[in-house]
Amino acid sequence: MGLLCINCGSPVNALFIQYSPGNISLTKCAKCKAVADEYIECEIMILLIDLILHKTKAFRHLFFNLLHLNKYGLQVVLNPSKLHSELSRSDLSMWIATGKIMANTVLSNLLFFCILFIMVNSFKSKKENFENSYMEVSMAILFSSYFKIFILAMMVWDFPSLTVYITDIFVMSSNAVALRVITNSRMLESIGTSFICHLAKLLTQHMG
Repeated sequence: MGLLCINCGSPVNALFIQYSPGNISLTKCAKCKAVADEYIECEIMILLIDLILHKTKAFRHLFFNLLHLNKYGLQVVLNPSKLHSELSRSDLSMWIATGKIMANTVLSNLLFFCILFIMVNSFKSKKENFENSYMEVSMAILFSSYFKIFILAMMVWDFPSLTVYITDIFVMSSNAVALRVITNSRMLESIGTSFICHLAKLLTQHMG
């Protein structure tokens, strides 16, 4: 993936020109004439807020520009609601229960990505200029699932179980925006894909 203007999505050669250490000038997009990526000079909290607000510009910055400049790791998304309910059991029972939860989590996530790749493959057949790999689509899904970090707070503070489902809704909508940005698909296609994948994952988890 190359650098993009976060406003119009057009490719750009550079996001800034560095004259000396600490002295840079942001470049403008040749197509829309706006600053190609204003997030270069913004605090990380501004980016996080715009991601929460599902702003397309923030997602373009994250998936194309930031990840192009800084290659960093993945986040692991587990099934926290079931894990939380099993922690009070005895050691042996807890190990068995945890094993079942991990197996169920692997199966549900495998199903999620299988359906995702099938749907993305249908996007490829419709768009001649679709160049994103499955790895890039996977990265977009994982990074747009940042709402899962709020689940960690439930292990420290006592939140109602409804919080898990509210978080899942935010993750689903965030994944939809990420898919729209990374695949350049229509919003309805992205929402439908995200909904089907999450529904299949949810049903698999509750069957386990």
